[in-house]
Amino acid sequence: MTMTLPTTRDEQLSQLLGCTVEQLDISAEDFLAAEQRYLDLAKHLAEYGADIYVQGSVMLGTVVSPYGRIGEFDLDLVCRLNLAKTSITQQGLKERVGGYLTDYIDATDGVDDEIPELSESRRAWALNYRRFHMDVLPAIPNLNSGSPTAILLTDKLLREWQDSDPKAYVAWFRRQCALQFELAREALAKAAAGTVDDVPLWRVRTPLHRVVQILKRHRDIFFATDGENRTPSSLITTLAALSYHGERDLLHATMSVVQRMPLHIEKRNGKFWVPNPVADENFADKWNDYPQRRVRFLEWAAQVERDLEAAATETSGVQAVRERLEKAFGPDPVRRAFGSIADQTRNIRERGELKVTSTGLLTTGAGIPARPHRFFGGPTN
Repeated sequence: MTMTLPTTRDEQLSQLLGCTVEQLDISAEDFLAAEQRYLDLAKHLAEYGADIYVQGSVMLGTVVSPYGRIGEFDLDLVCRLNLAKTSITQQGLKERVGGYLTDYIDATDGVDDEIPELSESRRAWALNYRRFHMDVLPAIPNLNSGSPTAILLTDKLLREWQDSDPKAYVAWFRRQCALQFELAREALAKAAAGTVDDVPLWRVRTPLHRVVQILKRHRDIFFATDGENRTPSSLITTLAALSYHGERDLLHATMSVVQRMPLHIEKRNGKFWVPNPVADENFADKWNDYPQRRVRFLEWAAQVERDLEAAATETSGVQAVRERLEKAFGPDPVRRAFGSIADQTRNIRERGELKVTSTGLLTTGAGIPARPHRFFGGPTN
């Protein structure tokens, strides 16, 4: 397959942004290792009549490695017991699932001889492995919902059961980028010389997926010392999906989404509201109790726009662009992205296909033969 390079500065920055978030993807090797442990756990829980499935960013395809925990990620699971709400309390369900997980740890030899450690959070239990954390969310069916996949969740701090529908949410998210999703899946199939059905849905990345990853990574850096006001991923993902209008160019898509996100923040009876599109849930509910969190969200969104605009208009050369991006997204993924693009460009140059445009940009299109490798018109660093 012939490799090509972008022909404008915006396209080059889009390529660099995409390559940066690619560095934060789960590798196929890591995903398969996590899948083995998930299947081992599912087999054990099936003995208790529990249905377990993957939810969250891994299923959506928007996972990013946690900032400061290189190579690690969280695998979110739902453990659904077929019980009526009237037959068990929230505490009872949480303790029952915790007991199942304790039994699993006691009974299993693990996968690759790795036995996880169990810890508890507000809504879930976590099985902690060396390279990832498997968060298990206890749930029961929501029989009052019109959706067959709707569930009720426990919450140690809330009296009422909490509505959710992770499977329906994934389907909704994919509908927000349906055309791009199919095109991206077809491209993966073509690159692998296979069929579309051979491409797992979790591997597909559209511009919307990449936008969410970019925003989540920028969020992690921006709120690194302000975890209390950190915007949750559910809010970012929902607002981004509502704000995405099918843009293909990643820089334009990200800038457009950030600018539109505030338009989807509602006010209901004096309260801020960002509804879960598939369940009776307000993703912005904490803003009403902690107003500073909304203020910080707006400050963060404005900073995303400023950082991308500054990188797009930077005229001091490649090092200045790199420094801006490293400040916004962290040095490690940006450094690896520059290295990956440099390798690709080197291969093109060695084939004699690399050209320089009249504005100094590298391209595989029209231009004069390129001298030693330069990126964004500047020297390699």
